[in-house]
Amino acid sequence: MTPLLETKNVTCVYSPHTPFEKRAVDSVSIKIEKGDFIGVIGHTGSGKSTLIQMLNGLIRPTSGQVLLNGRDIWENPKKIRAVRFKVGMVFQYPEDQLFEETVLKDIMFGPRNMGLPDEEIERRARDAAHFVGLPDELLERSPFELSGGEKRRAAIAGVIAMDPDVLILDEPAAGLDPAGRDVLLSSITSYHRTRGNTVLFVSHSMEDVARVADRVLVMNDAHVEMFGTTKEVFSQAGRLSQIGLQVPQITQIMSILKDEGYPVETTLTLEEAVAQLLPLLPKGGDDL
Repeated sequence: MTPLLETKNVTCVYSPHTPFEKRAVDSVSIKIEKGDFIGVIGHTGSGKSTLIQMLNGLIRPTSGQVLLNGRDIWENPKKIRAVRFKVGMVFQYPEDQLFEETVLKDIMFGPRNMGLPDEEIERRARDAAHFVGLPDELLERSPFELSGGEKRRAAIAGVIAMDPDVLILDEPAAGLDPAGRDVLLSSITSYHRTRGNTVLFVSHSMEDVARVADRVLVMNDAHVEMFGTTKEVFSQAGRLSQIGLQVPQITQIMSILKDEGYPVETTLTLEEAVAQLLPLLPKGGDDL
């Protein structure tokens, strides 16, 4: 079966043939299926930002191909804008791009550019607002009256309203307080579960990635270091540490307990850890 999104030996070189030449992505080949929820991690300069921008045509590969439903997205450069409706991108701090008079109008901006009928535009905008947890009473307010977390959700709703086949989120929870982060991550997982669209979630937070992603893509020095299930990737703490990354804290703790002889497995979330540890506690509730 043809993957929804695929890269074939994509390479991106900045400032080629100059003293400042930099190979940001080097011969990367990956396959992304419909319905995947992929976490993308890597240290600063690993190539992850360049890679995701190539996936929706913001950056054209120096060589190689990006395929959407089996077709090269650059086969007709004049139609690259249509690709961006199918592979939607939410940049870090997207609320800085809010500009309309009301929240609803801001969310409607993307669908309006798609040339949809007015009724369809408003329906999509309201549905997107619902997905990200924005109540109706906020939609007629100025986006500048919203809290930081609400602005972030409004900006994400603007991309969701275009109903892309692939939604790429670049550090969506950056700068939010814990409560705002929890609401946003819950909204994104609800959207993915309900719509079944493919999501790529770029984050420096290993805890956030472990919480939401089914698979994890690890970029390192312009190459793919690892690409597997979340549990497979985070079970390789030593390898991740060598490239400057860490596994989630609860995963580290459970790994230590396993090394000490306790019958526990690789764990990604606190809830999973509690489920494994409770049966090990004495009935009196004493410590392990």
